[in-house]
Amino acid sequence: MNKLTNDAMIVASRQELIDMIKYQASIIDQLNNSITELTMQLDWLKRQVFGAKSERFISSSDQQIALDLGVVKKEELETPPATKTVTYDRTSKKKSEEPAKGHGRGKMPTHLPVTVKTVLPEGDLSDMVLINDGEDDFSWYYEMDAPASLHIIKIIRPRYALADKSGVAVGPLPVLPVEKGNAGPGLIAQILIDKFFYHLPLNRQIEKYRNEYNVDFSESWFCDNVKNGIFWIESAYNENKKRMLLSDLLQADETPIPVLTKDGKGKTHRGYLWVYRDPIKKIVIFDYRPSRSRAGPTDFLKDFKGTLQIDGYEGYDEIITRNNLKRAACMDHVRRRFEKALEYDSIRATYALDIVKSWYALERDARENNMSPEDKLAMRKELIKPSMEQFKAWMQEQLKQVLPKSPIGVAITYALNQWGYFDPFLSDPRVDLSNILIENAIRPVALGRKNFMFAGSHEAAQRIAIIYSTIAIAKLHGIDPFIYIKELLTELPAATSSDIEKFLLPEWKPNK
Repeated sequence: MNKLTNDAMIVASRQELIDMIKYQASIIDQLNNSITELTMQLDWLKRQVFGAKSERFISSSDQQIALDLGVVKKEELETPPATKTVTYDRTSKKKSEEPAKGHGRGKMPTHLPVTVKTVLPEGDLSDMVLINDGEDDFSWYYEMDAPASLHIIKIIRPRYALADKSGVAVGPLPVLPVEKGNAGPGLIAQILIDKFFYHLPLNRQIEKYRNEYNVDFSESWFCDNVKNGIFWIESAYNENKKRMLLSDLLQADETPIPVLTKDGKGKTHRGYLWVYRDPIKKIVIFDYRPSRSRAGPTDFLKDFKGTLQIDGYEGYDEIITRNNLKRAACMDHVRRRFEKALEYDSIRATYALDIVKSWYALERDARENNMSPEDKLAMRKELIKPSMEQFKAWMQEQLKQVLPKSPIGVAITYALNQWGYFDPFLSDPRVDLSNILIENAIRPVALGRKNFMFAGSHEAAQRIAIIYSTIAIAKLHGIDPFIYIKELLTELPAATSSDIEKFLLPEWKPNK
């Protein structure tokens, strides 16, 4: 529409003036929408740069604190080594699939406490003759039975001459996570716990052992022990994954993890840890994928049937359609969008948050009173369902009155798009109102990002997934992760595939 001059406006008809006003009003609305959208983007960018945002990642060239289980050397960045992904389910063991052997025990420290264990040959020794008490030819390794208890295990194996003089009998060496290594399962468990539970990088652990125990461990020694410890834990991880996928109710979420690439010094790739939680069996599985594409959940959940509780991310759409899954929504993602709108429209946002808060309170009371599934479902249908229907009608009416791209418009639009996916919550008492518990399992990843900065490779990122899963499962069952991991590293190196199930929770019980 052409702009009218002052003289033209004087002689213009009433209809021309009305059309001009409508046109200018539409332009003003468009500009207001643009200003609102740009203001939101600017606020978001300010939070990214200046706010205490746990997801923020600042690149660093310091490879000593990489999440990889070791230091990445320059030549390793330039020439990718040949690698092979190892799983526990196999019919034969090739030499290349075994965990790396230790570097040799070296000289046994004399300033640490020593526990002597004598291993006798098997069978009847009454007719045998002791020919060597083993004191001069012993083996040893570092061990921890509890945190801050580093000591030495000294293995003495007396040698006996057989009664018929046909040979010599000697007791077997204990099976350790690292063959010919000098780290016991307890020490390796503590290294893993310090790194992935307390988020203490390996270089700081090395300094701690130097200061507290006067023991100088090398970084390569630490890295080998971490890699080989996770190698044995992987068998339990794979079995837990099989158990999980037999369930008919899962929760899922994902979180980014920077991964060092070979493209150049300090460059990282944005990988993702996809996290799946079985709220009934109390299993959490982290699954690393190089991207956030739908290929991750589509592959992992290819055999899953049932209800999948997720946020609004469309990456799950393919597997939901392919497997005809029931989709359950997460109220926490709805709530957060209204929280972001508080600053821009406090009246509408506060009203929405108060309604949602009342539903959480009812669910909390049901949980604290150990309400039966039948009673919980009856409560939801009587108290929450009518409130949700009224709230939906309110949102539909408010959407006509707000700017679509304003924070409150975005919050209402997201909620209405998700509303149909809350039907499983109203029909299945096992379905939670939100995915908050799986987000609690993800929280250590954010803490790890702050301390370690990045994973050293795609293979290292999957190892991280294995140990995070093991720690999360132990916590869900109320088991000390150190005790559980120590037991796995003690027993699994000598176990067979048929033994794995007895080491899974809740079947496994700690020794009293």
